[in-house]
Amino acid sequence: MAKGDTLTAQQEQFCLEFIKDLNAVRAAIRAGYGEQHAKKNAWTIIRNPAVAERISDLKADQTKRTKIEADDILRRLVRIAEKTEQEGDYNAAIRSLELLGKHQAMWTDKNLTEMEVKNAFATGNSEADIQRDVERLKKIATPHLKLVVKKESVH
Repeated sequence: MAKGDTLTAQQEQFCLEFIKDLNAVRAAIRAGYGEQHAKKNAWTIIRNPAVAERISDLKADQTKRTKIEADDILRRLVRIAEKTEQEGDYNAAIRSLELLGKHQAMWTDKNLTEMEVKNAFATGNSEADIQRDVERLKKIATPHLKLVVKKESVH
């Protein structure tokens, strides 16, 4: 951070809250900004270059700690989509493809920087890891519907 770009305690708290869920409005509220003006405050705070730099630093630290990067997740989603489609589990395949599409901002009119997925079939994850991911995705993709039978009252 450049000299003179120190954050206030509340801005620092905003940064720490923001990286939890990447929701600026909720982060502003949790950091103590008034709920009534949270949207406006969040917009202003997030545009502050010092805040943006601090958030970037916090995200980099988080990536180092978790040792997982977006490319890893994208590779796994591609493999899960392929495998579940081959197995005929189209719900899980569609869910994987939906997440990949969201990442690529395919269903939005916003101008975003494109990200290229390089070598989606890179080695490094075992067959057991892939199978575990497939099972997790099946649980997410499977609708949890309850059949509710309404009993008619007898007069």
